[in-house]
Order: sequence, then structure tokens, then C-alpha cells
Amino acid sequence: MEKIVKELVWFMKQSANTFASIIKVLIKSKSSKGFPMAASSSAIVLGNGPSLRTSLEKYPAFFHQHPLIAVNSFSITPEYSLLKPTYYVVLDPGFWFGDSEVVTNTIKGLVEKTSWPLNLMVPHLAKKSPLFATLEKQNPNIKLVYFNYTVYKGFKGIGHWLYRKNMAMPQSQNVMVASLFLALNIGFKEVYLFGADHTWHESLMVNNENVVCFKDSHFYEGTEKTTYRPFYKGIHLKETFTSEEVFVTFSKIFKGYMQVEHYSKYLGSKIYNASEVSFIDAFERTKPSTQQST
Repeated sequence: MEKIVKELVWFMKQSANTFASIIKVLIKSKSSKGFPMAASSSAIVLGNGPSLRTSLEKYPAFFHQHPLIAVNSFSITPEYSLLKPTYYVVLDPGFWFGDSEVVTNTIKGLVEKTSWPLNLMVPHLAKKSPLFATLEKQNPNIKLVYFNYTVYKGFKGIGHWLYRKNMAMPQSQNVMVASLFLALNIGFKEVYLFGADHTWHESLMVNNENVVCFKDSHFYEGTEKTTYRPFYKGIHLKETFTSEEVFVTFSKIFKGYMQVEHYSKYLGSKIYNASEVSFIDAFERTKPSTQQST
């Protein structure tokens, strides 16, 4: 009897979530005209975790054999001009509603360094940003591609159908979740993930003022630049996370990876986690040396 009640509650919850998600899609989602299509079978998603430095040094040739998908502030690095990613994903609203030094330098890097065709993929909401509105005029090599960041919750089968139509997405608490999802919808059958360390929990601390702080490390930062700083809720926000909120957020990130893994199986595609260090357990682990280039 208890099992039947649980299944009934689950079905009702899923039904309600599905109905609410479909309403959101009808109201918020827009046409996906101009969405790029893959010209090869494989791609690499570049996370900005510290381990990316090691991967770039160990497997330099591998990164020139596949189209690259960069994220967030990768444009501020020397590697941006060397690797010339084909795609670039930005998800955090702080990039189009903020005016921090990180935002300014990221936009400057995109405008001044991009000498090759680049698909800059951002949510439709970014159309309201004066920073992004002029990017294509400032640099004709940049093509803005808008996607629907309309979070779907509910029955998996309906969700996968909406995903494939580019009308909805899994919740992407981290830009890497969105990047993997977009790589699948671009049409890549194999996606390799690098620099997705996700070991933030090892770098947390609470200071004497009860402010949650973290050691913010990226592959392009030396140890001399690595310091504990307040864990803000966004680039443009001054409110910090509580300990409870931090771990709830982490849970959502890893759940998003599981949802993307399920979607990749639905499409008959494959995601490999090739990061030197990673706390993600959703994808099969691999090393570039064991894979044949395609």
C-alpha cells in the first residue's frame, strides 16, 4: 500500500511539473532559427577548472583535432587566441546585466581577439543587454546564437522531445551543464569534457563573520592570485550563499549532469569526462590517448 501511495504521489508531482513546464515553454520559448549544426562527429567542452592547464600540456594535439566549446571568461586567456574555439557559451545573467571587471574583460577579449568565425551562444534574455547587442557590429567574426533557457521538469519522455526541439533545457546551475546540452543539440555524437574539476567543496570555509568563502581557482590563475573570497550568488550580486544554499546548489549542478547524460543516451550520443580531476560521476571517464581522433 505504501508503495502504491508513493507511486501515486510521484505521478501527480510529475504531472503537475510537466503541465507547468509546458506552459512555461509556450510563454517563454522562441524560435531557434540559426542554430548551428555540427560539421564533425566530435567536440570538446572546455571547463575553466585548474586541471585544464594539465590537460592542455599533456594532450596539446588532441585539442586541435576537434571543434572546441569555451565558456564564461575563457576569452581573457592567451589560450583563447591559440585554440580558437568554434563555440562559446555564456549563461550567467551577470555577463549581460553586470559591469564588473570580469564582465568588461571578457567582452573586451571577445571583441579584440576573435579573428575567426565564432558562434557565441547566449539565452534569449541576453538580447536585452546593451553589451551583447553591439558585439556583432564590433566584430563581424562573432555570430550571436540565442537559445531557450526554459527549464523543464516532469516526465522524461516529454522533456527529451522538447529538448530536441530546442524549446527547453534541463536546469543548468552551472554553465558546463548548458554547454554539454548545447553540444548534443548542435549534433555532436561524441563530446569530451575537460577542466570540469568541480571540487569546490574542498575549497570552502566560513570566516569569523559567518560568511561562506571559497578559494576561487581557475586554470588561468596562478597560486599567487588564489585567495579566499566571499561566495557571492552571482557576478552582479552582493549577497552571499549560506552553507545550506551552497550544498543545495551543488546538488542541482550534479543532477543537471545526470539529466544531460540521460538525454545523450536518448540521442544515441556519448559524453566522456576526460578531466584530469573531476567530482562528476555522471559520465564515462576516459583519457585522450585511448581515443581515436575523428
